[in-house]
Amino acid sequence: MMNMNRIRHVAFLGLGAMGLPMAKNVLRAGYTLHITMHRNPAPVEELRALGAVVHPTAAEAVAISEATVSILPEDRQMREVLLSSAMLEAVRKEQLLIEMTSGSPNVMKEVAEAYTKRGARVLDAPVSGGTIGAEQGTLTVMAGGEASDLAEAEPLLRSMAATVSPVGDVGAGKAVKAINQMLAAIHLLAASEAVVLAEQLGVDLDALQKVIGSSSGGSWMVANKLNAIAGRQFKPGFRMNLMKKDVGIALAEGQGKPMPIASLAYQLYEMAAREDGDLDFAAVSRLIR
Repeated sequence: MMNMNRIRHVAFLGLGAMGLPMAKNVLRAGYTLHITMHRNPAPVEELRALGAVVHPTAAEAVAISEATVSILPEDRQMREVLLSSAMLEAVRKEQLLIEMTSGSPNVMKEVAEAYTKRGARVLDAPVSGGTIGAEQGTLTVMAGGEASDLAEAEPLLRSMAATVSPVGDVGAGKAVKAINQMLAAIHLLAASEAVVLAEQLGVDLDALQKVIGSSSGGSWMVANKLNAIAGRQFKPGFRMNLMKKDVGIALAEGQGKPMPIASLAYQLYEMAAREDGDLDFAAVSRLIR
């Protein structure tokens, strides 16, 4: 097994709203970061200025690294990027793939099978905490995989996250993330209804947030999204289209089981995404307000 002290070079694939600040934190922790050219050059150039090494292709970044972190938009990109022939040829024995995309358990297992055939090791490690958590390095990692691989990866994960929770085998990370996203989507809708009722009853929003935050009705959404809902502040953080996708994953995984609340939530996010898909997912509150 590779000694954890040997992880010095990290390939980072996916420089979106979550990936860019996470990659910055990896750099700040002292790792040599390897990235590739992207259709949006701005994050690449920002990281280059901070000391990242830029490669012509993702496969070249992976080939030189002991560990690869990938956080991509969805299943399609997981397959396109991670399962390309060039990428699989670049994978070396004992390399560690830390896959952080909010994808489906089945595609995660498909990726893991291909990588383990090449002698690599895989952690299924999606995150929660939003763009603020990504910027502050306070994310929660839901890690599926071998305990020894998680122990090796933990210093790297701790550069991006405050909490690293083992949840089972590969595939379990994506499963727990789907459940988390389903709940987050539902809780945001409930918080939106709370804002509507508070306004109707003339309740001070700050007082409401303080009281509910220490009461049984509290939630992360009440603590962190109430003001955005009330002020209609929907600057993109975690985009509506991605939340819709994540709730869809939960529904697909629960196929055959009654999930009426999640099904209604999906319908509402689907409706809202037609116009506001690129805004923060809190914009779904417009349907309720």
